[in-house]
Amino acid sequence: MVEKTFVIGHVNPDTDSIASAIGYAWLLRERDNLDAVPARAGATNPQTSWVLRFTGIETPILIADASPNFESVVKRLDTTGLEQPLSDAWAISSRTGGIAPVINPDGSPYGLITGRSLFNYLTRLVGPHRMKQNLRIRELLELPAREAADTSVPHFQASWRIRDMLNRILREEGDDYLVIDENNKYLGVCRQRDLINPPRMKIILVDHNEPQQALGSLQEADLIEILDHHRLGNSQTH
Repeated sequence: MVEKTFVIGHVNPDTDSIASAIGYAWLLRERDNLDAVPARAGATNPQTSWVLRFTGIETPILIADASPNFESVVKRLDTTGLEQPLSDAWAISSRTGGIAPVINPDGSPYGLITGRSLFNYLTRLVGPHRMKQNLRIRELLELPAREAADTSVPHFQASWRIRDMLNRILREEGDDYLVIDENNKYLGVCRQRDLINPPRMKIILVDHNEPQQALGSLQEADLIEILDHHRLGNSQTH
């Protein structure tokens, strides 16, 4: 998968800053075949908004903070429904390394089927009952998926910064977590090992070079280039 590189100007962006991000991102895509995305570190002013509307150019995406968030590590796995048979979850887990998300009818996550949750379910189901010990695998796989789901798996919103949740993550027993959007809809799953060492955002600064004018947490990103027409500052590229 090709990594995105975000081309972004200073906070409180003016037309110069927005145009620089749009123009340089276009050049990098056309000349270097780089997946360069124009971005902005704040809201556009009325003049810039008018220019973008007049030219029909899409407003660059807003990135206020460069600290890795949950969206940067989410894996968009297939899901199964509450009443779907366990066989569906079994098929999903065979493709995902042993986990299967279970989703409510409204799209929100119900829980996660893992090796541990499945074992606990079978223990509760069979236990010491001799009659139930004779259940066949086919009969077990016809039971509803919700019965084997762990509903205590933590949910993290995609836009949240990983570093703000790291202490909680390290205290959790499980290694897999559910990622949701701002409306509590399922987006995917993330794993603890990816959260401990998340990918760093690749940033190109344009129209300025001062850290105090840059988006937040710039030190947590890989600053790979600076394109400025003012003066040399203190920021260093990788």
